[in-house]
Amino acid sequence: MSFCWNGTLFGTLSMSSDSILLEKTHDRTGIRIFLSLISAPHFDREHLQRLIQLARDPNLVELMGWNPLFEISETQAFIDALACIALPYSIETDPMVFGIYADPEQLPVGYAVLKGLNRELGTAEVGVAVLDPVYRPRGFGRLALDRMVSYAFECLNLQTVGAAILATNQRSINMCRKTGFRLREVMPNSWSMPDGQVVDMVWMERNR
Repeated sequence: MSFCWNGTLFGTLSMSSDSILLEKTHDRTGIRIFLSLISAPHFDREHLQRLIQLARDPNLVELMGWNPLFEISETQAFIDALACIALPYSIETDPMVFGIYADPEQLPVGYAVLKGLNRELGTAEVGVAVLDPVYRPRGFGRLALDRMVSYAFECLNLQTVGAAILATNQRSINMCRKTGFRLREVMPNSWSMPDGQVVDMVWMERNR
């Protein structure tokens, strides 16, 4: 059982001294994920450094659209990169960065982030990335995305959650569609890649 308090959802499990904030189980396969807030005020350097280490895989650059080759110690720069917004209704706010866990006693295998929170419009952007290649094909991303959207609607009282995705990232586009997102618009020449190339993005939304 879980409950909302001051806009945050707390579960009944614990991971070290931190609370497991969100969890989700796939009804058919039984695969279970855990999401724990690892950005301020629950800053966890070790867990963020693990994400940086995983993100240094050069194969991820084309999927993520930004250069993840941070030094392991550059945790704030990593959070700032995750906080980068792309949708017209998003505003500059501190992101809520969650680690995605296969086991609540282990280090994260990816992250989920809510960013660009616009309280006036009731909107935010969501981003999800399973960085550990062992877990990418297992449905962790879809579970995390669905749980983050539920959190945004149920506990933050948002009305719309948007996702900006590289137009070439068909896997993430399909994942969003399967999680209830609809294509809102194609945004041509809207994102600069690390090599300087300017590429298209798609704008997808899921409404409450």
